[in-house]
Amino acid sequence: MDLDAINQFRLLKEDLSIHKHDDRYWFKEINSVDDDPLGLQKVIDFHHEDLDWDATPDLEEVQKRINFGSFVQLNMYEDKVIGWSWTNPKCVTIDWKSFYQPLKSNELYIGGGFFTRKHRPFPNSAMVGYRQGFEHYLNYHKKNTLYLYSDNWNRASAMLCYRCGLTEYNFLNENSNIRST
Repeated sequence: MDLDAINQFRLLKEDLSIHKHDDRYWFKEINSVDDDPLGLQKVIDFHHEDLDWDATPDLEEVQKRINFGSFVQLNMYEDKVIGWSWTNPKCVTIDWKSFYQPLKSNELYIGGGFFTRKHRPFPNSAMVGYRQGFEHYLNYHKKNTLYLYSDNWNRASAMLCYRCGLTEYNFLNENSNIRST
């Protein structure tokens, strides 16, 4: 991984930005592709509509990630799937199916957050989804520190992170146990 091509972030639970909760947003935990194959496929289709990116996983790849110990959550708005997010409570993983760097027991790694642009419910919906998602994932996994990184070109993701209370923090540089993938 080229550490110069990414922005690294940390969020301490107590630093979450103030937020008025929107009950229309919720997060569906997926433990197997069989839990909601149509919802997962819908997000995969959204990826292809919204992004020109060859690395979008298919359902088989999603199951491999789950089998590794990564979690996928469908981002829901009312009764509609609008995206997904990935978490891993045990390690930083670049591809969601292989080890990169260990985490401490109070830490969570999150990434791969995606909210469809073409089917979003309103213009600021990704901000609400990011903010409520961070709180949900910290509570769901019972953690108080969250890490993520985004590619330097992904300015929208970085801006959402800053607005939610994340700060720049080079967590990938601090650990001497990093193994290359």
